[in-house]
Amino acid sequence: MAAAYVEHAMASDPTSADREPPSFRAPTGALKDSFHLATGRGLWHAGTITARTLVLRGERDFWSREGDVTTLVADLGRARDVRSVTLAGATHFAHLDRAGHGRDRWLDEVSRRLHGPVTTAARAAGPAAAATGA
Repeated sequence: MAAAYVEHAMASDPTSADREPPSFRAPTGALKDSFHLATGRGLWHAGTITARTLVLRGERDFWSREGDVTTLVADLGRARDVRSVTLAGATHFAHLDRAGHGRDRWLDEVSRRLHGPVTTAARAAGPAAAATGA
């Protein structure tokens, strides 16, 4: 899963191979989105979501507060199934952090949501094995 994340992130920036080492740019659109959220202007309405939904928040997340998760889960009233998880010790950037600092738990939760429980052997074998539940 980590390799797929990197692959898709790099593919999102057509100039990623122009730098050494290759890297992707993240435009400031996220800052504009953050400004709108901080001033009470939502970017989308959670009540329109009907799919199974996983809400992940790092325990030490400086941006996504516990109350935000409570509100989001309440607003996901039409979602088929909502699971909310606080990642112990993790920050807002758990998906980018090191193993043991939230990334492992983040990957486990996402894999479990997509494919069912991840075994220790599957984690050691990598993303393809995790997808099969090996």
